[in-house]
Amino acid sequence: MKKYYILALIFLLVFSFRLYFEFQPENFNYDSYDTLRQINHIKDTGLPLIKDSLSFGGKTNIFSPIHPYILAIINIPLPDTIVFKLLPNLIASSIIIITYLISKKITNSENIALTASFISAFIPIYLSETINSISIYSLVIPLMFFTLYLLMDSKKTNSAIICILLLSILHPSSLIFAASIIIYMLLAKLEHIKLERSETELFLFSIFLTVFTQLIIYRQALLAHGPLVIWQNIPSQILSSYFTPLSILEAIITIGVIPFSAGIYTIYNYLLKRKDKSLYLLISFAMSSLILLWLKLIDPEAGYIILGITMAILSAKTLKDANIYLKKTLFSDYKKHLLLVMLIVFILSSITASFYITMESISDSPDNAEIDALLWLRENSEENSTILATPEQGHLITAVAERKNIVDSNFLLTENPSQRLEDIERMFKTPYKIEAIDLLNKYSTDYIFFSEKAKQEYNIDRLRYIDGECFEKVYEDNILIYQSLCKVEELR
Repeated sequence: MKKYYILALIFLLVFSFRLYFEFQPENFNYDSYDTLRQINHIKDTGLPLIKDSLSFGGKTNIFSPIHPYILAIINIPLPDTIVFKLLPNLIASSIIIITYLISKKITNSENIALTASFISAFIPIYLSETINSISIYSLVIPLMFFTLYLLMDSKKTNSAIICILLLSILHPSSLIFAASIIIYMLLAKLEHIKLERSETELFLFSIFLTVFTQLIIYRQALLAHGPLVIWQNIPSQILSSYFTPLSILEAIITIGVIPFSAGIYTIYNYLLKRKDKSLYLLISFAMSSLILLWLKLIDPEAGYIILGITMAILSAKTLKDANIYLKKTLFSDYKKHLLLVMLIVFILSSITASFYITMESISDSPDNAEIDALLWLRENSEENSTILATPEQGHLITAVAERKNIVDSNFLLTENPSQRLEDIERMFKTPYKIEAIDLLNKYSTDYIFFSEKAKQEYNIDRLRYIDGECFEKVYEDNILIYQSLCKVEELR
């Protein structure tokens, strides 16, 4: 019973840590406003926003609406603070309990399981991606590892099938789950480990269900983009920086020194030297994440989060083996000292990195000046107006100002997104009035939203082509808003 009190204490500690950062900024991160807009549309109409008249000036959205529907239904009786701040962090923190259950299963040690659960709570990338964000990862990641836990118990097959179905309709990251199962079956074959028939049938069904579901959801995007749909039609300007090559240093920073090194040792030890069937499914999760990250076939955030939590669980086995080894050596008397050293390393690496990465993440959120300026636009501009802003502010334009943007972060089913990004950069940086007006006219732009983010993004301090003849300053309060008045034909 004492162990459960300790587990509850760890959960409350981590939940409090999350809430401390969650309530620091007043506004969500930029991408959250896309989800927030879907939630509000579902609440108003009962349907997801598929035909979007504002994004990219008008496009079709392709996504699974399950996550927005869940939040919209909960948001009807409950206030925003509970639904968008408390609840996601509560669910995200459940990874502590799930890690404890899996670690206890593979080590049969409650103390080591508690240690692994504490380590999993401070995976820097997981914290930064699920705090101050209406992120689907808050739900998908705990569900994925809970499904893994169910798969490790042959008596929980029915529950596992339900979780696999839910996971497959929630998010494309379920394909990582399918890839992990494929690798597990290959490892079992190579290691001459016989799988039960029921186990093989469940795994094959899981793979088929996941792949089939994703093909159904994203069939239109697959037909439009072909294999490039894997990279979400992201423009080349962003693709090279977004899908970066797999870096060991980046993995250590985003995952943590202790879980990464201990996890790698477990993989090496039990893949090349020893056999343990219970570990192979976990090792397969780590290998699929590493391979897909190396091939640049998955979102880096999803890949590093899954890899990080898997490594935290695998580290439990290394801690168990180290504990057994120490008891046989003269270092057994220094066991407490070694634990203290490990704790110091963990605090200096994982907890400190979690603090700084999370602070950096929440600092990159819209401030009140941006929100106020967009609310002014909503009240003082025509409903069919198009607003020029940075690509990152695209969802903010559509959600807060309720006006058309030129580009945002959802590139699926859009034509020439690279050209749009180039044109936006020219519209902010060009010194030539004719070129600026020509590009503004190309996208039927009515207003220019000039903020600190635009200054930082394009390394400028002003729009050099602005004059009193073709551009009228209609708003000034930390944010500048200019109304575009001229056509190129008129000037010529």
